[in-house]
Amino acid sequence: MNLAILKQLKGSKITAEALRETIASAIENKHLAPGEKLPSTRDMALYLGISRTTVMKSLESLIATGHLTTSPGAGTWVRKTDRNGASDEHDSLDNQEQPTGYPWHNRFSHLANNLHAQRIEAIENTDFDEINYGSAPSDMLPMQAWRKSLLHWSRSAENFDFETNSDAFGYLPLRKAIAGFLRRTKQIICKPEQIVIGSGVQSVVSPAFALLVKPDDAIVCENPGFWGAREQFHSLGAAVIPIGIDEHGLIVDQLKEIDRPVQWIYVEPSCQEPSGVMLSESRRVALIDWCQSNNCAILEDDWDSEFQYDGQAAPPLFSLDKTGSVIYFYSFWRLLYPLISVSFLVIPEQLIDTFQSYKCSWDRQFTLVEHLVLTEMLDKNIIETHMRSMWKSLRKRRQALIFALKKQFKDDIKLASSTSGMHVVVQFKESFSEETILACAKKAGLSCATTRPYYAHSAKTNEFMLRFSHHPEDEIESRVSFLATELARNFQS
Repeated sequence: MNLAILKQLKGSKITAEALRETIASAIENKHLAPGEKLPSTRDMALYLGISRTTVMKSLESLIATGHLTTSPGAGTWVRKTDRNGASDEHDSLDNQEQPTGYPWHNRFSHLANNLHAQRIEAIENTDFDEINYGSAPSDMLPMQAWRKSLLHWSRSAENFDFETNSDAFGYLPLRKAIAGFLRRTKQIICKPEQIVIGSGVQSVVSPAFALLVKPDDAIVCENPGFWGAREQFHSLGAAVIPIGIDEHGLIVDQLKEIDRPVQWIYVEPSCQEPSGVMLSESRRVALIDWCQSNNCAILEDDWDSEFQYDGQAAPPLFSLDKTGSVIYFYSFWRLLYPLISVSFLVIPEQLIDTFQSYKCSWDRQFTLVEHLVLTEMLDKNIIETHMRSMWKSLRKRRQALIFALKKQFKDDIKLASSTSGMHVVVQFKESFSEETILACAKKAGLSCATTRPYYAHSAKTNEFMLRFSHHPEDEIESRVSFLATELARNFQS
């Protein structure tokens, strides 16, 4: 499908009904041929400057009326079978979709149906340069301390009394160690009973979303922002409201323009993804005040918050909040992957019973040896020493990358005003194609990934994340120079 068919909609206030009518008219007037595949919901949303929710509602309606058909994970097509039941000789897709065994689709829950619809355009690992984009480089991992602790606990674990030190929220000494870590490094004062440990980011994020987010809840998310959270909110039937960011983080004043009650705000205040900007302290206070005035709760994702390169980090929203309306997420993944993947959330005391009931019913298992090792590394301040050492190296690599980019590209690029994280965001001039930039970066040995999936709408052209964490400082300039040479050569040809 050529997106030009939708050109008539651009510039007007686009509703799901208007989009549905436009596509239906194109099908009935033969502007869209039977069997023709539609663009992804994300591409349609970006082209029209609307939310994916609006696009998805339109397509769901067209599927229900028989204009379109979809196959999970594969895409959406103009239906080859007419609505009177006749089919052409080439029609095989619908037959392939018919269940050959038990009709499980009749048992789908509300969540399953939403996920089925969202798989119209699933995000693949190939959208990023690698599955662990931005994790700690292997040469910086505290391998010796980890190996020593792992060996110790592997030899002595059989003599340890696990049952008296563990419950559904995880290993109690680890939760005490985490509480101390948060107090020292994040200014967060909490009880170990408020800490819920999981084996990875999704194991703590997903239960929080599933337990607390209801269909039709309005949830504010940053735009651009973490696409995984938006996808989960959509799957739960929530209405996602994208709000812009600038060099100071989430633009809090835009919240006043929302014309419906907002139940949740999902925000990354310490290292906004993908931009790397930090929510200013004045905006943190303003955000807390707005949420308290509007009976709105906050989901604070403190992902990738360990490395600030421009002054001291501002206090987390959790520590500023006095009403118990903030849930805090944190993961050791950025620091310690693949050695340790422990993540946790800190919940208000009012939610302890609810989360205990969930964990006891659905998720009571955890990797205990990993918990024992991490407890020891936290209690002995190994993690904090590791963070300081990493910060010194990453700061030099970041400076080297920014200097090299400015030297080689001058006014042909724009650098985001990031102050944290393990990558910088750079926008190249439009004369280069996205595919060319990615191919040249790969040739140059630079880790590069597009920011496009992070936008709910209005993605910036040729904007990329360039990671500096995995590149030795003395190699960065030559790699950037090679990138500039390759791009110039491709442009001239």
